[in-house]
Amino acid sequence: MSITNSEEANQYYKLVNQLVDEYIDGHKIRPSRLIEYLKPGGQRFNKFLERNKLKDIVGSERILRDVIEDRVHMERDGVITFESFKMYESTEWKISNIRECIYKGIEKADIKMEKILADYFDINLGAIDVIDSDKHKFRIEDWKNDDWKIVIYSEEEIEIIKENLVDYLFEEISKKEIELPGEMKLKLEKLIDEEKFRLSSSKLLVQEKVNELICECLGEDWSFESEYKGYHIWVC
Repeated sequence: MSITNSEEANQYYKLVNQLVDEYIDGHKIRPSRLIEYLKPGGQRFNKFLERNKLKDIVGSERILRDVIEDRVHMERDGVITFESFKMYESTEWKISNIRECIYKGIEKADIKMEKILADYFDINLGAIDVIDSDKHKFRIEDWKNDDWKIVIYSEEEIEIIKENLVDYLFEEISKKEIELPGEMKLKLEKLIDEEKFRLSSSKLLVQEKVNELICECLGEDWSFESEYKGYHIWVC
């Protein structure tokens, strides 16, 4: 199906704007981060179109890209209401605990992940139980009848977790204060350039370090198992 005239295009732009607003509110993410959560052409971008029955609409990808770019530029250019600004700065929209980094903005696990686990561990799909689809947590029974708890993330989700970690680190360091002579104190948030901090932190967060931090978030009994066909697997 194709968009045939400007009236239809406007209707789809209105629909996609509404859907993107719901996505922002549902995941509690800032508009400027949409480009990372819904990377054009990426798996999550395509899932968004499929879930909202837009995948077969010729031109829907262009509309979604336009809406995402519009949201990003609106926040970066300061074209948001004061009420929206206060909402984005509220505790609910920030990552207050490092464990939240592996959940914020991550959608439910899907059947493809179960198939990846079945392939990697050489087991049947029937040997895989979903413990918590929101947290991508599974239980499997291998051919030795040993039980394992599993967490799996796609490559795109790893990138989101990485950006969440950068957000968390920035929030944490911004709270710090330095003491100056004369019993004066100065918060580091007044001294740090956020863009430079994000760039430096991203370089430090190599894949091995991200894997370690995810283990820390999951708990002490968890360990990184392997990267397999674009997915990262942890076991307990």
